[in-house]
Amino acid sequence: MRRRPLLLPFWGFPLVALIILLWSATAAASDLHPIRHAEGRLWRIERSGAPPSHIMGTIHIADPRVRALPAPIREAFEGSEQAAFELLMTPEDGEVIARRRVPDDSEPLAELVDSETYRRVVALAARYGIPEQAVGRISPGALACLFRTPPEEFRRRAEGDLFLDLWLIQWAYDLGMRVVALERLEEQLALFEAAPAKDQAEVLHELLDRLEEDPNPIERLVEDYLAGDMTRVFREIEGRIEKEPAARAYKKAFLDDRNHRMVERLVPLLERGKAFVAVGAAHLPGEEGMLHLLEQQGYRITRVY
Repeated sequence: MRRRPLLLPFWGFPLVALIILLWSATAAASDLHPIRHAEGRLWRIERSGAPPSHIMGTIHIADPRVRALPAPIREAFEGSEQAAFELLMTPEDGEVIARRRVPDDSEPLAELVDSETYRRVVALAARYGIPEQAVGRISPGALACLFRTPPEEFRRRAEGDLFLDLWLIQWAYDLGMRVVALERLEEQLALFEAAPAKDQAEVLHELLDRLEEDPNPIERLVEDYLAGDMTRVFREIEGRIEKEPAARAYKKAFLDDRNHRMVERLVPLLERGKAFVAVGAAHLPGEEGMLHLLEQQGYRITRVY
């Protein structure tokens, strides 16, 4: 019997974290150069010796609009024999998350932020069903990721509504595909643990300020995604990097390094062919994006949709 993934509402944090850390509503790259592979949602991957495969950019939310897949994407998916995703979230992964806690010797959130910020965190956490006594057991970075997701989106996930990646995973199992993960959960969790608590607390504070100005920032991202255009997102990321050198390190950790790792693990699947790859849309564009990395390995990339 095939093992199905565990449906956890926190899946997909690293991509959301990248947006939190790098995406500023006022940032704009000064150089309006074209961004490689920034437009599109589905590409065909080809190289002689194997049947074509496909790669799709996803968005880690449960909004039903993103699950209304256009015909070219559905046809490519149904014609595949194997599927690859960032994570599968098995029951074992759920146990890893359950065991992961803020280290006992870490500074409590109340000591990392001022009293007003702490009050705001506790009030906002309550909207997600998280009591004050539990707030101290969650890292500031994880809280920032959580708050980036609107409460209604969080409730949809908690109630079992599948966000796009998990919906595709379940569909792949239903079709009898070979389903694999391109990353391990420990690798993603390590991204948060590597960031100093004070830096995480600063990100959390900045996010609270931005949420007061724009309570639902995910909506802009959904609109760009449905339009098949990640240009604005990448221009804002580039603008943030130009202004803050530290942001470059975050981009390298949350995007670039992971892109190289996933491409390396993806190649054996492409050699077999008829693979459907679904990863967060931010992993695909740019000079360090997965699509260009595949081109550098001799694959021909063609936009399908």
